[in-house]
Amino acid sequence: MRKSKNNKRKIGLWLIGAYGGIGACIAAGLAGIARGLYSKCGLVSERDEFQPLNLMPLADIVLGGCDIRDTNFAAEAASLQARAGILGEKNLDALKNDFAAIDGDISCGILLNSGAVVEKFSSRRRAPATIKSMVSRIQRDIRAFQRRHSLADVVVVNLASAEAFSDAGIVPKTLKDLQKAIAANRRRALSAGILYAYAAIDAGFPYVNFSPSISSEVPAIKELAEARRVPHMGKDGKTGETLVKTALAPMFAARNLKVLSWIGHNILGNRDGEVLADSRNAKTKLQNKSQALQTILNDPGVDSQVRIDCVKSLDDWKTAWDFIHFKGFLDTKMIMQFVWQGADSALAAPLVIDLARFIEHAHRNGLSGAQKQLACFFKAPTDVPQQSFAEQYRMLTDYAKRHGHVRSDRT
Repeated sequence: MRKSKNNKRKIGLWLIGAYGGIGACIAAGLAGIARGLYSKCGLVSERDEFQPLNLMPLADIVLGGCDIRDTNFAAEAASLQARAGILGEKNLDALKNDFAAIDGDISCGILLNSGAVVEKFSSRRRAPATIKSMVSRIQRDIRAFQRRHSLADVVVVNLASAEAFSDAGIVPKTLKDLQKAIAANRRRALSAGILYAYAAIDAGFPYVNFSPSISSEVPAIKELAEARRVPHMGKDGKTGETLVKTALAPMFAARNLKVLSWIGHNILGNRDGEVLADSRNAKTKLQNKSQALQTILNDPGVDSQVRIDCVKSLDDWKTAWDFIHFKGFLDTKMIMQFVWQGADSALAAPLVIDLARFIEHAHRNGLSGAQKQLACFFKAPTDVPQQSFAEQYRMLTDYAKRHGHVRSDRT
């Protein structure tokens, strides 16, 4: 069990893609909750059943991270408010000093096989570097952040845009081969997402892949996590349409109603919408969305078409229209439709905070490898075939029952 000498020491939350909409909402949310500007609504970790875990207090979280864009939190929060209206004008002025304090802990991110649509966002250019030097720089940045704030631990969360790199088959399968690829600068077989996961876990920091990009779920990284005794989990945060699907689809299965087709059309206009409009960057995201439904219905033949289009006028307000064609008794064909609209960044931000608290608890209590109890937060949970949201959530509450009595630094 990991022990710190001082149970008042704080924990770092290091965000990859810190200046995106999710990062801005996390920064505003943590500072705003501390100042009484916002409630804790939306935070799963604040539910009563998880209080016995003695999770790290929200006030003990210190934000840092990296980004490929040269900007600041105040500017990004103001932009998000102007475009989506989800932070509150008065709150931005109250939080300006909090935002400025975090900016000093945002370093320059890396790009590797991320795709042209992502690379065009970059405004923090560095000289070309070897893969080994990229890994070293990531580790130096995280460790420097930890030292500056005397942090007991740092949780690293990947919030970066979906990468174009989508062929997991060419990634080295073993840790030894992955390390050789890094040393040999084999750029075609690796990506930024894989390097971030490798760097964080190799340095001993728990890692969460909230992005749809290939990262900590590949065999070589899982091997590294076990060797370093570090917890990790991913991938692809489940925030909107897929959340509804994984809650609703078990109803059809339980009532023995045969789903013939489930067509989902997603439209959004923020930076993610622009990135996912490129088929190369959207490939893994679309696979994750379709796979969940096929697994729950136990029917790989179900027509589960999903598309994502960029509609710039919507900005952060992600909208999904789902059309469900199903067959019931007397072979009667019926239809169900629903529309889901949510503020994309505001849906995701509390889940990142939840994941940081839960995975820090796992690390503090000596757990390592894929943290399967966190499956309910992801579209494609690592090593968890179960896709029903209710069953996944039960895994999390069962974890709380098993570990709620465990004494840790914070008891």
